[in-house]
Amino acid sequence: MEIQTEKRCGCRDPETGKQLGKRCAKLRGRKPHGKWSWRIEVPEELIPLVGRTQLRGSGFATKDAAEQDAEDQLAKVRAGQKHIGTLTVGEYLDQWLESKRRLRPTARRSYESHIRLHLKPWLGQVPLSGLRADHLDKAFRQIEAAGARKSRPTGPATIERVRDTLRNALNDAVKRRLIGFNPVAGVELPEYIRPEVEPWEAHEVGAFLDEAATDRLAAMWELIALHGVRRGEACGAIWPGLDADLSVLTITQQITETGARHGVWPPKTRSGRRKVDLDPMTLGSLLAHRLNQDAEREQAGGVWVNGTLPNQHGKPVELSGLMFTRPDGRYLPPEYVSQRMQTIARRAGLLATIRLPAPARAGHVVVGALQRDRDPIGEWTLYVNREPIGTVTVTAVTRLFGNRHRLDLAAPRAAGGGAGAAADVAVGAELGRGLLSRRRLHDLRHASASIQLQEGIDLALVSKRLGHSSPAITGALYAHLLRPAGQRAALAVANAVPRSRRAATPT
Repeated sequence: MEIQTEKRCGCRDPETGKQLGKRCAKLRGRKPHGKWSWRIEVPEELIPLVGRTQLRGSGFATKDAAEQDAEDQLAKVRAGQKHIGTLTVGEYLDQWLESKRRLRPTARRSYESHIRLHLKPWLGQVPLSGLRADHLDKAFRQIEAAGARKSRPTGPATIERVRDTLRNALNDAVKRRLIGFNPVAGVELPEYIRPEVEPWEAHEVGAFLDEAATDRLAAMWELIALHGVRRGEACGAIWPGLDADLSVLTITQQITETGARHGVWPPKTRSGRRKVDLDPMTLGSLLAHRLNQDAEREQAGGVWVNGTLPNQHGKPVELSGLMFTRPDGRYLPPEYVSQRMQTIARRAGLLATIRLPAPARAGHVVVGALQRDRDPIGEWTLYVNREPIGTVTVTAVTRLFGNRHRLDLAAPRAAGGGAGAAADVAVGAELGRGLLSRRRLHDLRHASASIQLQEGIDLALVSKRLGHSSPAITGALYAHLLRPAGQRAALAVANAVPRSRRAATPT
């Protein structure tokens, strides 16, 4: 492949207005004028690799610089790297996302959002071949500044996820030999400290499971809260995967949710396809649930079907043998499971919700429907935003219109609690005992991991039970929960070393 160079300028003929190009007389003068360019005719056998019939470059101050750039491009061709010409970052990101055939639905939605809202507006027109760290640094500053002007700013956590999306895309560009290096490595982002996981304590998990004991999905809640099974894995669990003799459940699939569309996919990683050992109580709950499901199937008759969903390749899969379904046999949408969990969690320990504003020293409160199986007579805690602000003692109940009730109090509320109890109580405040703080469904899985680690179960085993790809992920998520184990380790080492003398210690 021969390198051809020439020098041109932008001067125009005063009569015709056309560019003179390489015919300009000033090009032959002593003063610098015009720019050098190069051209290479690509051999026919290399056109599939290069993607075009010619390679070009322009804008060089000297002939030597033009020839050097041409040599560099030739070296990339010989090494197998494509000449990407004017391909922009925005065009490449679109092509890259379209080529990712193994992405989970949630990951694809996240990538698409990052590219559309953050990357293409600030980097979309930059040539991929010229992308450098200073471009990225400026872009991330612009993303941060643009978010600050909105009602919902772009925080450091979102910026970090956007950076991760771009890094993944450019890593693939390096692998495909479109670019020589990944410039994301040279970008410094605002400091971001990932918040620590704060799941429910063991007694709070117990309160939730007690409230959920009468729910038709009670066995599912035990599976998630005690054994850390993911939401989609619980929705996709099948009876053929349960070995009652060994008390083991094999996770083989999960039901996914993307927007309003559902699918049935294998677990996220190879380690996600795992065997989960069950305790006798959970196994008993599952077997009891199976009897109830058999009764529902018999009542539904011929309309009992689990439904059909697309797999990761878009091909329809007929579901069968699902453990947890709707009463008519159809699969459970994952978002319904989350909503149902919130309903149960909110109800745990709750007596009623305040429906009319209560003055500071009122002798009664008006509430909505009373929770069944809870005697309202007695002492109750008053909560605002799930935070206790005082106590009241209910002495009598009067039914009002609709489902509202008047609860007479033994004394004005100021006598039942601290300083906060003397304030007026707005609509939405709650009466209950031990109300649960607000948590997501996924926090039940976190609670299972937390309890296992606090009970001294080995980190590697916890990681395997949760289906993490490595114990390092488990350790990073729950490092703050390993402190008791670290203290036990420190004490064990100190006690294992025999010593006859110790340094003086303060009394």
